[in-house]
Amino acid sequence: MPHKPTDLPAIEWEDLRYFLHLVREKSLSGAARKLGTTQPTMSRRLELFERKLGAILFDRLPSGLRLSDTGRQILDYAERMEDAALAAQRIAVGSSAGLTGTVRVTSAEWLGARILSPLLAKFCAAHPTVTVELVTDAEALSLTRREIDVALRFGRFQQDGLMQRKIGNIPFELCAAAAYLRAKGPPDFSRGGAGAALITMNAALADSVAETKWLRRHLPQAHVGFCSNSRDGQAAAAAAGAGLVCIPTRLASAYPELRPVKTPAPVPSRELWLGFHRDTGKIPRVRGLVDFIAGEFRQFA
Repeated sequence: MPHKPTDLPAIEWEDLRYFLHLVREKSLSGAARKLGTTQPTMSRRLELFERKLGAILFDRLPSGLRLSDTGRQILDYAERMEDAALAAQRIAVGSSAGLTGTVRVTSAEWLGARILSPLLAKFCAAHPTVTVELVTDAEALSLTRREIDVALRFGRFQQDGLMQRKIGNIPFELCAAAAYLRAKGPPDFSRGGAGAALITMNAALADSVAETKWLRRHLPQAHVGFCSNSRDGQAAAAAAGAGLVCIPTRLASAYPELRPVKTPAPVPSRELWLGFHRDTGKIPRVRGLVDFIAGEFRQFA
């Protein structure tokens, strides 16, 4: 006989919130740290939720938690409920606040330090009741889960529910320290850069970075002497004479030791995109900052 709605177990949002943290952290201890509780508490919450449902949600493995078949079926619905809860929260907060409160922004480290921070300082001076928190982290923070309010990325955003706009093209250039160029001379592009030393992104990022591909195409015989996922790290190494580097022109100008190097083809620029959740964009302080950043970046259009 089919269940009537009153026969179904009462699932509370807190049950699903704990469930989602367990899915993402894949362990009781990791989820406990995220939620500010203890591993025994997480274990009890999971056992009570499974008992309420009459189903096993996770397989307990030595390596951690793995979703069961039932858990995988529930996950989609739990994520939809999370999206709905966060949307309601964003609208509620936005309707009761003007240009006050905190806005969290994320960007690449060099962009945040060299370009974005001075611009955000102007915004803060104009809006003293707003606190802007800049997070420069390699880990991609989620706009949809409200871990961040505004994000700047080199490339389009792929998540659903986001608004985005291209706010500029960031020019790059090939450069090297004056001392390096005196010692080795400019690279011989006709010989594929044989004898030259390069500074590039780490191997894990090399295939996804346009300027690294450009270096491989135009200087295939050059030796990669230094790698870093930090743009400032690359620039500092180049300034110390480690080799040739493709970096943003704005960053190169911060290192007086560096000199531009003529190239047979332009170094590719990078598209800069600004993204925010469509619900978060209704909050005045977020919308105000989005419009401000977009306006300030017109110089890079």
